[in-house]
Amino acid sequence: MAMFKTLFAAVGAASIASAVPLESRQVIPNYPPNELSTGFRLVVNVTDPATDLTPSVDGWELQGIHTGAGFNDAALTSEKGQIFYHNGTAAEIRFGEGSILSDGGSPPFPFGIYVQGEDQFDATYPAEHDVSINVGSGTIGVSLLSFPDPYFYLTAHATGTFVACPRTVPYYNQEFIVVRFAYDTFDPDTALPVHNVPEGCTAITLIPECDVLPELPEGSLSSHEYAAESKCYKDVSAINWPEYGP
Repeated sequence: MAMFKTLFAAVGAASIASAVPLESRQVIPNYPPNELSTGFRLVVNVTDPATDLTPSVDGWELQGIHTGAGFNDAALTSEKGQIFYHNGTAAEIRFGEGSILSDGGSPPFPFGIYVQGEDQFDATYPAEHDVSINVGSGTIGVSLLSFPDPYFYLTAHATGTFVACPRTVPYYNQEFIVVRFAYDTFDPDTALPVHNVPEGCTAITLIPECDVLPELPEGSLSSHEYAAESKCYKDVSAINWPEYGP
């Protein structure tokens, strides 16, 4: 079962528990153990297994695919993906204003995760919002969810969800599983946000799995001065999410 289903169940359980007199209940939070690491990979958790792709992308990892000088589409691989780090000052990280970087090239220089804005669209699929891993500082606010949420995963600092989609990448004229961001719309009848997952795609959560951030060689254009220690999980695929919650 996917993590988000577990989270929704936990919210429901908390609502029921709130109706019980305080003296008759004891809530013991129980969340997956985490560790601290400067480097991490981003592992896919499929939000709703009923909408998973074939083959399943659950447990796949984020990896850029080259589409030009300094440009990479964000895609998924069944092998180990790129190593990323959370970049920003302590205050920026705390308030979700950091960015997610990776090092690439020779000498190494920073590649950031970019998410197109709500008024920007992919050139080939004009109803979809592209996610890329390009040279530069990345989109500010694309960061690991910060306190007080007890789970750790990538957020775009916007209302919506990352999705995995089988799409043809023109640079190769070949299909890859690429990552997009689907912005939510507001339902006035329920006063709740509604996911708008593109046809043929599946909603995903990108969860940090701890890894070692390699040392930068002399002459690097990248810098790890503001690479923050991040909370991450030792083995994302081994976590049985339904076991956890408040």
